Amino acid sequence: MKHVTIGIFHDEKLGKELGKKGTESDLLMFNRKTDDCIYTFISPLEDKLAPKTQIVSSIDAAIINCEQITPELGETILLLDSAGLKEGILICPEYADTTLIMNTIKETSIKNFIIIDRNIAKIMEILEKIKPERNARSPAIVTTDHSFSVKGVGEVILGFVKQGTINAHDTMTLLPANKEVMIRSIQMQDKDFDKAEAGCRVGLAIKGATVDEMRRGAMFSASNGAKTDKKFTLNFIKNRFYPVLKEGLFHITVGMQTVPVIVSQINNGSITIESEKPIAYTAKDSFLLLDLNAKKLHLIGKGTISNN
Repeated sequence: MKHVTIGIFHDEKLGKELGKKGTESDLLMFNRKTDDCIYTFISPLEDKLAPKTQIVSSIDAAIINCEQITPELGETILLLDSAGLKEGILICPEYADTTLIMNTIKETSIKNFIIIDRNIAKIMEILEKIKPERNARSPAIVTTDHSFSVKGVGEVILGFVKQGTINAHDTMTLLPANKEVMIRSIQMQDKDFDKAEAGCRVGLAIKGATVDEMRRGAMFSASNGAKTDKKFTLNFIKNRFYPVLKEGLFHITVGMQTVPVIVSQINNGSITIESEKPIAYTAKDSFLLLDLNAKKLHLIGKGTISNN
């Protein structure tokens, strides 16, 4: 069965109309199951920036309500462009002049998003055609978005299989805690499964780690799937609308992790960042550099791991 994860931005009610309410925190989750697909819809509570960047780093497609043109909408577009997202929907009022929004997105990765009015049937018709590419053969990685204890079960995490395939009773490495853990059981849509492939949203009962060690952003990795570091040299593309970047304290979002970092060096086309605690990552991950204290624009730019 196909699994698709969709981010919803600037529309507080749409998730409830598209799916059944699931986990609720600063991330709002909604689920919908059809004959051939399981959809997970995620939206940030009250448009909070850190969860918004975590969502952007983790989705297959996006739905953006463009009924009101605001600075926050502009930053969402920049975030999605930084993540290279190419499939999605822009919701505009019926018969509205879309010239401004078209000009805004024309040089971004979302330039081919489909513009429609706010119609659930039309939205689902478009989403049904999305077929995300999956990497099921690489070493398995699961990213965590929630963790908690369940009486009679033990420690449980909710998250997404980022790549590869996991099996019940697999032994994996929990990062950044760097601990060996075992998957006791796998659930999807409240049913037990023996395995789950890339793209699936899963609930895993875990043996060998505490809830605190499995907080949002933690990765479960098969051998050579992911690793940790405290210092990174990144090939860096600065957001053209952000002022001059200077060395100092900022934040970085990698997958579902948002952590403070020091920008210690700035060179032509690259930066060096350092964190107090280890950050879990893969070589293909994008690093979104953020200025959470900025009054307006918070996205500084995007980095990728340098091979040098």
